[in-house]
Amino acid sequence: MTPTIVPLQEVLDNHPTLSPSVRAFCEGLLTQGDMLAVTADYFPHLFLWLVTTPWQARLMREALSRRAEVKATVLSLLEVQDLLTTVGDAAPATVHEAAARLLAPPPEERP
Repeated sequence: MTPTIVPLQEVLDNHPTLSPSVRAFCEGLLTQGDMLAVTADYFPHLFLWLVTTPWQARLMREALSRRAEVKATVLSLLEVQDLLTTVGDAAPATVHEAAARLLAPPPEERP
């Protein structure tokens, strides 16, 4: 699987068949900041949602817990910052930067 980063806004723009309630939920979440769906072979679930705020993370986790067919991990920017600084990396400033860091090759494989 090729790693990918897909903004939630792109999902909304390209899937006109989403139900009105799902669309409204997602649009409401986006008022708080960016949200990205990130995929990679080494993620434990189908994909990882990176969200800007803890509020978005809580609402996404609650929504996903009600849908057994959707397997995803949700991390807020603060949680990714904590994770990366714990392993000695610099804290990313945005979810876009966090996604790029999480998808970067390990240091020993970088040119």
